[in-house]
Amino acid sequence: MSSNTPARRQRLGQYLAVALVCAFGAAQFYGADPRPWGAATGWTVVTALLVGPLAWLARDRLPPDRYETLAYVAAGAAMLAAIVWLGVSLAFAPRLFPYGPGFAAGVASGTLLVLLAERTVVPERMRDAGL
Repeated sequence: MSSNTPARRQRLGQYLAVALVCAFGAAQFYGADPRPWGAATGWTVVTALLVGPLAWLARDRLPPDRYETLAYVAAGAAMLAAIVWLGVSLAFAPRLFPYGPGFAAGVASGTLLVLLAERTVVPERMRDAGL
């Protein structure tokens, strides 16, 4: 058995989780009566602009083991920030509560756009060379 098997399983799990979030966002977007194209486009751009450069720099500058650790820390911080933002917005200012079909579809497509761009824009051989 290859030593690469746990890494492949973990990568498959990550791709499955992203695919489920994208499917959830698409289902909510499809089920909305007036489809919120503006909100979805706005959240796609915001997510891609916030997550994209950070993911690109981390993958380019950090070794794979530190990149994985940083990814876990960033995911945990994002979840914590989302929970705090949700609690504050529900308690004090319901208009700050962004959730809806446009939000779900926008964040899912923005994340997917970043993952695809990160994997396809620069070939692996150029990333290893430090270019």
